Amino acid sequence: KSSNAPTGTTTTPEAEEDWFGSRPARRAVVKPMTPLGQEITHRIKEMFHGYTNRMERSQQPTLGPSQIGTPCDRRIALSLLRYPTVNPGGDNWASFDGTCGHTGFEEMFVWADAGSGRYANEQRLTFPNKHVPKGTTDVIDRTLLYVGDFKFMGEWSLDKLKTVGPSPTYRVQAHTYALGATIRGEKIKHVAIIGLPRDKSNLDDMYVWTEEYDPRIAREALARVDRIGDRLELLGGPDGVPAFEVGAQFDIDNSDCRFCPFHMKNAASEGGVCNGRT
Repeated sequence: KSSNAPTGTTTTPEAEEDWFGSRPARRAVVKPMTPLGQEITHRIKEMFHGYTNRMERSQQPTLGPSQIGTPCDRRIALSLLRYPTVNPGGDNWASFDGTCGHTGFEEMFVWADAGSGRYANEQRLTFPNKHVPKGTTDVIDRTLLYVGDFKFMGEWSLDKLKTVGPSPTYRVQAHTYALGATIRGEKIKHVAIIGLPRDKSNLDDMYVWTEEYDPRIAREALARVDRIGDRLELLGGPDGVPAFEVGAQFDIDNSDCRFCPFHMKNAASEGGVCNGRT
């Protein structure tokens, strides 16, 4: 009989049945890789880590809209001081996946726009703030009058978006982009967080959260950054504020320590800045 197995493979009837049968159980025994497979894995991971660390967003000289909505004052203070990061929050695979997805969506919206001017993609924005001077929004729809921000999410994060809405960080980010868009002359009535399923094979679970644009949300977030920056200046500025002083002076919110670049469980003993405690 003819075989539908992947090109380049030779199968027995038993192997064919295994390949096209039911999905393997999560606890199924994984077959060990060959030495060549292990070598390819090692080299691709090494290449990936070098490439993504080179393009890491934390290397930005100023804060962006994606950072200022965190509920943690200490995190913003350490970001303003440009303290060295100690927590990678993973191996950058999720962010790399999202970057590639953003590129694909940008190309799709350019195609859909077809020169009509309805969609504005990857617009460079400026803000009236020395600490957060610029940013780039994903898409502006000039017909539905919204600013949209794509989020490529795992199942847990997408469920949270569906049930309780976006995190404060995402919400502030969207409204800050909208503020920048209006400053450059766009008419914006709504903001949208476009939740896309990162681990599914279709868009059935796509979920878009929207609300009316409120410039106060963005302006209050920018004013908060200014207040934190002013306190840092009083403490001695970028070169004169020791880590323990930052911990003593700025409130902490430990709801998202896992992905905070400054979080280290044993910070005091290992030279880190924040252990996630007051």
